[in-house]
Amino acid sequence: MERDQEAAFISEHTYRATSAVLTHLWDAKHSFFVSGANRQISWASQVWMALAGVLNATENGKLMDRLFEHPPEIGMTTPYMYHHLIEALFESGRPEKALEQIRAYWGEMVKDGADCFWEIYNPNDKKLSPYGSNLINSYCHAWSCTPTYFIRKYLL
Repeated sequence: MERDQEAAFISEHTYRATSAVLTHLWDAKHSFFVSGANRQISWASQVWMALAGVLNATENGKLMDRLFEHPPEIGMTTPYMYHHLIEALFESGRPEKALEQIRAYWGEMVKDGADCFWEIYNPNDKKLSPYGSNLINSYCHAWSCTPTYFIRKYLL
């Protein structure tokens, strides 16, 4: 009986959180989730909401499509965030787009000379670094190797 109560508790709180997100963070005019007083639209917010299952599978797919049709100004620069984008694309029924993004992001990293997976990589700003100098970026970062995980999980 205790597990049933726990399940009911989780289900109720999930429903309440989802309802609150749709009421307060969904912007119907732009068809994106927003954040903060300035109603900021970012790639990350859309990805997190897709992975959280706030929308149903069909609507998540449409949300992922909109990201590429109308890209938010607040983008992504780390393999960490690209990992979550790729997962959201796969989970939203967009495997071709996920593979395209793996090739575009990590493939570009390889074209730039990577022989392992870098911690930070922005194809539009090759010297981007969270440490104040691209010379001290991590050029062998475990989190960044997730394309190998996705290939095994979704493509093999």
